[in-house]
Amino acid sequence: MRLTIGICAYNEEENLGVLLNNILENQDISKNSEILIVASGCTDRTTEIAEQYAILDPRVKVFNEIKREGKASAINKILANAAGDAIIFISADTLPWKDCFRKLALRIQVPDVGIVCGKPLPINDTRSLVDRLVRMLWSFHDHVFKELNDAGLAKHATEVFCIRRGIINNIPPETINDDAHIALLAKKKGWLIKYEPGSIVSICGPRTFTDYVKQRRRILRGHLQVKKATGQSPQHMLYFLPQHPIIALRLLAWLIKANGIFMSLAFGLIELLINGSAVAKIFSKKYDDAAWSIAKSTKKIQQPMFSLSSEPLIVQEA
Repeated sequence: MRLTIGICAYNEEENLGVLLNNILENQDISKNSEILIVASGCTDRTTEIAEQYAILDPRVKVFNEIKREGKASAINKILANAAGDAIIFISADTLPWKDCFRKLALRIQVPDVGIVCGKPLPINDTRSLVDRLVRMLWSFHDHVFKELNDAGLAKHATEVFCIRRGIINNIPPETINDDAHIALLAKKKGWLIKYEPGSIVSICGPRTFTDYVKQRRRILRGHLQVKKATGQSPQHMLYFLPQHPIIALRLLAWLIKANGIFMSLAFGLIELLINGSAVAKIFSKKYDDAAWSIAKSTKKIQQPMFSLSSEPLIVQEA
């Protein structure tokens, strides 16, 4: 299957080379596949690194945006230039496990499936409250996806997802949550969104509480934006609860059983407070800017946390 791998990058000099090594050496993509990199307004060596790989391998193609236009603009550039039968979008600050792309490509060939999502797995340990919140969040995210996948109700995408080329041509340039917007548009057209938990990517969640709040507030604000633009609520618990109460209660019961009452209550309270903050930001023009402020503590996916020849190696920080 001919694939287009789409990477949106802004100041990813520490991560991009490791990711490209992984894709070229460990993901077994075909010779007629392509890797499209949109380097958007980078002020570090990201563009230089991408162009070096383009010289070494003709499958790598670089689009250099002098001004940072935001991720949605980069997504649209990839959608407009993709030649593959399917497009795999992957964040530049993630690392896929072995066979991640192959598993996505196999599932996307199933009739009526428009998007296949992989499983993000945080490298954060549990030494701090923020790390515990990150692991709780993504563990809950995984459980929600499994539940909705089985019920045919999934309507979101993740840090790595595969989409059939042509079912979505573009998204609004001001879009904050590109994955949610793309998934909802595909769902409205009758395509199924499927979850492939065996297709894993390592991610680094926020390591500071400030970055955790910043990232969650942006995502929740993006959910509100998507609902306004598409008329449908994304895969978010506050909207999901009244629509599918039995499934929602089952998910809440799992959360408490897996993490205990105290941590579950703390997690829920923090999420509610961040939701309130996100709603308050609706009236802030500055926050509507698609070129959001980066949570710098999430940019720590690099060697030696990953082995190109095997599964990720989780290394504790000193």
